[in-house]
Amino acid sequence: MNLAFLQDFGPLGVLLLGAVVCLGVEGGLYGSRGDRATLSRWIAVAFTALAFLAAVGFWRSSLGPAPPDVEHGSFLVDRFALFFYAAAPAAAAAILLTGSDLEEQLDPHQPLYHALVLVSTSGVMLTASGADLLTLLVGLATVSLPLVLGSALRKVDPGTVRSATRSFVVCAALLATFAAGEAILAGLGHATQLSLLEALPPSPLLGLAVLLVTVGVAGPLGAFPLTWWRAGAAKAAPLGPSLAGLALGALAAAAALLRLLPGALGAATPGWNVAVGVVAALTILIAPALAWRQRSLLAAVGYLFVGDAALVLVGLSWSSRPATAAVLYLALGLVPLATASLGLLGTVQLSGAGDGIAQLRGLASRSPLHAGLLALLLAAVAGLPPLTGFFARIMVVESSLQAGLGWLAVAVVLGAILSAAVAMRWTLALVDPQAEGQPLELPSRATLVGLGLSLAAIAGFTVTLGPLMGIAARAALAPLAGP
Repeated sequence: MNLAFLQDFGPLGVLLLGAVVCLGVEGGLYGSRGDRATLSRWIAVAFTALAFLAAVGFWRSSLGPAPPDVEHGSFLVDRFALFFYAAAPAAAAAILLTGSDLEEQLDPHQPLYHALVLVSTSGVMLTASGADLLTLLVGLATVSLPLVLGSALRKVDPGTVRSATRSFVVCAALLATFAAGEAILAGLGHATQLSLLEALPPSPLLGLAVLLVTVGVAGPLGAFPLTWWRAGAAKAAPLGPSLAGLALGALAAAAALLRLLPGALGAATPGWNVAVGVVAALTILIAPALAWRQRSLLAAVGYLFVGDAALVLVGLSWSSRPATAAVLYLALGLVPLATASLGLLGTVQLSGAGDGIAQLRGLASRSPLHAGLLALLLAAVAGLPPLTGFFARIMVVESSLQAGLGWLAVAVVLGAILSAAVAMRWTLALVDPQAEGQPLELPSRATLVGLGLSLAAIAGFTVTLGPLMGIAARAALAPLAGP
């Protein structure tokens, strides 16, 4: 038995074991029916905590001058992978806590949903440690498909099942798109190992491959041309699986794109950054413009989040350690934005009062705590200073300027202005003193804990910008082939 393999992939195995235990709860092997949801949730949180502690333990041996790269055939355990080994379980725990109130929508299949979250989290780890093209494809499928299936668990709503079916078809098509791009790369490089694809000569086929790979990976997050579908699917699906898919999908997308573009193709291969930049620019401009047209807070925040996720693509426009560190920092920052949205928008959704601009007008006078937190969420998603998104935008603008893509930097600035206008519009509605209505109830204790951690992370990412960028810079060493 290869004990080194078991040790290096211990966090991934812990998550899969937790998924098996949750399935046992789903099958009635543990607890009564009324207690299964709570029991499986805390089992899932406990296994994510174990996986996180195991991943953090590996970092003790990765602080030396040389990264502890360990190859296991198609897998590579290095600082880059260990970054996601720690980030993914933390994200899963926050999702499980902040979404606890909304799990009633999935009754009686909450344990199955918890198992799917754990499997999707293991997919993030698998993607981050992928050393060849096939492993990346399997990892991305493991991230996206379980939570698409999870969105169909609300069987009392036929519209939800139809939406989940459409989402499954779209995700399968995007995975096929990604596989087609990988096939072209494998043909050009005559190999599937990422280490053998360095510095492919520029050609139209290479540009097509990068475009297919980018759309296939970033499409589930709402990258152009899937911008309209992403927010529409999120509005029709249960909020928990939808935002869980966005948070974990953002981590997986960052891992796959960094492994492939600056990692495998390397800084010596010009041209791929332009293809990525075009997709990013279109998404960044279209998403906030669509958010402005929305009369639903859930839809507006969904489109703003799509614009934030597209910043990951902007950060890839320049192959350098600071640029890749900025992408990791941004991907990490998207997680508390998604989980805070899950808790706050879930509270609004469960109130039954509606999330339209008319229903939320004047919320500050009747529920000042909810209004203040929603205003903070809007400011964070819009990237207003001094929150996480503001510094992420500065970093990616610098990356695009370093790459000579000034038009991309202009697109980021215009997108930021549009996002700020959307946030200001909704904030003014929240503080309108003339509107009246019923106050919102406070969420449960578990949701409050997750919500508090998420909002603390949103604010704390600014205070701890230096240390976090230091960790991200160390993690960015492994996949980078350029300077």
